[in-house]
Amino acid sequence: MPTDSTCGQFRFLPAAVILALALHGPTRGAESVRGPADLSLTFTSPFDGREQPYRLYLPSAYDGSQPMPLLVALHGTGGDHNKYFDHETYHRGVYKSEAEKRGIVVLCPQGADAQGRPTEWRGVGELHVLAALDDVQRRFRIDPDRIVCTGQSMGGTGTTYLCCRYPDLFAAGIPLASTYGHISLVTNLRDVPMFYVHGAQDWPIYAQTGPIPITEEMRRLGYEGSLWMIAEASHNTMGVSTERVMEWALQQKRVTHPRHITHRAYFPPHGRAWWMEIQDIERPGWFAEVDARVEDGNGIAISAKNTARIVLRPDPQLLNLDAPVSVRLEGKEVFHDSCGLQQQILLTRGQDSWHAALQPLQLVPRTDWKSFPIGVVDVPPTWEGAAETTLGNWLADAMRDISGADVALVTKGHYRYGNQYRGAPVEAGQTVHLMELINWLRPSDSALATFTLRGTDLLAIIEANILDKPQDDRFLVQVSGCRYRFDRRLPVGKRIIETDIEPGRDYKIVCNSSSITRTDTLHLGIYFDKLNHQILEPNVLSAVWRFVRNSGDRISARLEGRVRDVTTAGKKD
Repeated sequence: MPTDSTCGQFRFLPAAVILALALHGPTRGAESVRGPADLSLTFTSPFDGREQPYRLYLPSAYDGSQPMPLLVALHGTGGDHNKYFDHETYHRGVYKSEAEKRGIVVLCPQGADAQGRPTEWRGVGELHVLAALDDVQRRFRIDPDRIVCTGQSMGGTGTTYLCCRYPDLFAAGIPLASTYGHISLVTNLRDVPMFYVHGAQDWPIYAQTGPIPITEEMRRLGYEGSLWMIAEASHNTMGVSTERVMEWALQQKRVTHPRHITHRAYFPPHGRAWWMEIQDIERPGWFAEVDARVEDGNGIAISAKNTARIVLRPDPQLLNLDAPVSVRLEGKEVFHDSCGLQQQILLTRGQDSWHAALQPLQLVPRTDWKSFPIGVVDVPPTWEGAAETTLGNWLADAMRDISGADVALVTKGHYRYGNQYRGAPVEAGQTVHLMELINWLRPSDSALATFTLRGTDLLAIIEANILDKPQDDRFLVQVSGCRYRFDRRLPVGKRIIETDIEPGRDYKIVCNSSSITRTDTLHLGIYFDKLNHQILEPNVLSAVWRFVRNSGDRISARLEGRVRDVTTAGKKD
């Protein structure tokens, strides 16, 4: 049975290696290549052991004698690692030519999985970004304090995703044509400036659910977040924006020794930031938060929310490690002792108080994806089925469970990519780790949202998604908390022939927030942009983790007759 990640389960880097990384960054410059050079390289995937390609451009200024700034460029849906360098829609290598003028190294990883499905730059996608960064820094002279992440479309959304979860890796982020963000994690961007670039003629939903609310939240927090809305541009702004993007990137420098860290994480593998790490979450489903400040007098003051275990690795640039270090948690001193360069402070929440212990310095590589199991699969939930599906039932149950809603709505919607599903299916008997959970349920890790409707209005929305074309089956609503039968032979609007939804009752309804804001996942008809909805703290993935935990760390689903198609006599449901 899966257990919480604990120090005893991790594979650690030797203390001497950690110390070198902390003080000087990774070993660099093993390759003797000089610029200009357009290189097609590979690394071994930490996920599946396959050779993973990437492109790297070294400008003429690169001779291996000095570390140089690096721009990590993430391509959009349907692209690959060559797109920034060669493709006409990316202006045939404009990033390469502009980087050449400014002496910037450009890295373009591959954002599809082994089956060609877009990863959304999360799960295996994020692992490959981290591994590509490791490989490039090992082989070439890269300045670790001048690494900027950027991306187009899926790559822009991926830029926000990565900067929010790994804020200590990047000097800044430049998302282009990005969409939904993770507003609850914008708190993590205090020391990561974000420059959003968007075409005013692009689909408005993208900006309305991503760059606009994210930059508004950054301004509210006093962070550096800006949005350049280009009036004459649509989805691709590269012909207009690249020079300014490169100039802005060149000005950024990473904050390496912050005195104040605020970090939130829905999962422990995303809990590390600089000298602090969230290692265990008290209540799965909601984010954990740690606010840590270095104080005068050689101390650290901490407040914590929904956190069960914290590790501090005191920064010798901020604290005198030759003298005792004091740690105050929620105003109470829990540690006062020396902590050497090869030691760390473990803080554990007990039943009534926090406890501190000194440990040898231990750090799990971020690419060690098997360090955090979610659960074991008994009966794999899938999207297979014309009407009701086991994955639809399972997701809807998880969403209703965490939200306390009366009814949950789910569709296959954005889970499809062309003629296949975006996710990598799981198998019976498999232990599913976090990265596999992300791969399986991508791309929808948006926040959940709730709203209230009368039963008549709820039925109207379900009716609006009972369509005739085979490709429109992705809109058919999967449910938890209710049932319905339908017949497509009947006129549109009168196809539900049996249901336990009461027309005159008010229902609290939960769904993925993307289902409310987009039009390609759920047809809302006259209710689009008119639902008075509330964005919740939990997202789809965190709700699933809680659901699995409450199910004894087991993953299983079944058909229950919630959605039945009686269109054709004798047709199986």
